[in-house]
Amino acid sequence: MLDKLKELREYEGLTQREVAEKLHVKRSTYAGWENGKDIIPLERLNALANLYHTSLDYLIGNSPTKEQVLEIQKINQQEFSQNLKKFRKEKHLTQEKLAEKLKTSQSNIHKYENNKSLITTTYALEFTKQYHYSLDKLLGRKKTTSTK
Repeated sequence: MLDKLKELREYEGLTQREVAEKLHVKRSTYAGWENGKDIIPLERLNALANLYHTSLDYLIGNSPTKEQVLEIQKINQQEFSQNLKKFRKEKHLTQEKLAEKLKTSQSNIHKYENNKSLITTTYALEFTKQYHYSLDKLLGRKKTTSTK
């Protein structure tokens, strides 16, 4: 993922400062994300995907193809909650088993499924890795894309 951030920023001819300004964060904060020192909050990761008109899956390295996202996408927390619960039930997992797999608590899974809080970047990335699942799909981002 980190290589993609720098690669996309440079491709667009932007400096770290310019990207940071677009995201309303300090340059040092953005630099920490780009060099892997800090974890990017999901809302900011989504903003980066929108800035570069690509999918979250491409940004995090789950898709080798840069998809051109044709419109600004928002994280749909309610759809996320429904998607997570549906996935868990289809896989016949308890909240405890899913929590164990994601290295979190059952109470966090309960909050996520009941639309009380949005999953953190760390757990979302672990989910996509463990289950080979689209981050865009999990977060309710629509596929209005074309492949480049």
